[in-house]
This record gives sequence, C-alpha cells and structure tokens, in this order.
Amino acid sequence: MSINQSLLTQVLCAAKVAQLDQARLAQVAGVAPETISRAKKRGTIDLSTLQALAQAAGLTLTLSGPAAPAPAALKAPIRRSSLADPLRGLAWSNAAISDEVLVRNALKKGSFNLVLEAVLEHGLPFVQKQWALMRSDADVGLSARALADINRKLANIERGLRHAAA
Repeated sequence: MSINQSLLTQVLCAAKVAQLDQARLAQVAGVAPETISRAKKRGTIDLSTLQALAQAAGLTLTLSGPAAPAPAALKAPIRRSSLADPLRGLAWSNAAISDEVLVRNALKKGSFNLVLEAVLEHGLPFVQKQWALMRSDADVGLSARALADINRKLANIERGLRHAAA
C-alpha cells in the first residue's frame, strides 16, 4: 500500500468515525465526490486535496523528522501477526501490511478458523471495530448472506469467550 493510499484510508476511517460518508466528507472539504473515488481507484491523491479531506475529517497532516535511532540492542523485535503468514493468503507479498488490513482480509475470507485466529491474536474489540468499518463501507463487496454469516461467527466466538471466562 502506497503512502497515499495509507493516508487516504486513515482519513476515510476518521471520517466514518465522525459519521461522515464520502459525499459529505468531499462537500466539507470543498472537493468533488468523484475526487475521492478516483483517488481510491488510482492510489494517488494531490497533497492539498488530502490535507483538505484530513481537515474535514478532524485530522491534521504533519511531517516530522525521524527520532534518534535506538541502539540495536534496545530495539524491540517487530511483532508480525500470524495472519501475515503467506500460506493464509491474506497478505500476498506485502510485508508491511497493517494488522487492520490483515483482520479485514480474514473477515472477508469468512473462514471460521481465520476469524477466530484474528480474535485470539488481536482481541474481540479490535476485530469488531474492523468489522463495523467494513459493514459501513458500501464497497465491501460481500453478499447479504456473507455479512450475516460473519455476524453469526463473531457472535458465536463472543459467546464462547464469555463461557470460557466464566
């Protein structure tokens, strides 16, 4: 995912949290709604447009220099989600894929084992948040049956976790 796509995704997620759909976000930012659609499709966006969208979503774009590098002995190893394993088919060849995208890909695939693994590794609230963001996206590309199936699986996992905790 390019830096443009990553920043645009963050802006769109913040807009959803602020209960702004793409059309309203574009209107508040003073850009045409098609601008957002084109940027999502192309994976590129003009910096001034991104700034306007970020501001409309309640964000501030900033650029800062790198922090002083930590000595090699003090650097914590980067924890990769087990969902990033290439055998799962969720990350393709993107080694820098975010946990959010991995969880969303697991939800999209719909396998009970993948959904359960996402919950066990990242926590039920995190997975439910990603699911809520996916459901609110008109471009999620899942049928009504698939949506209901994932809702049922998450409810069953939640019940199982409550039962195990009791």
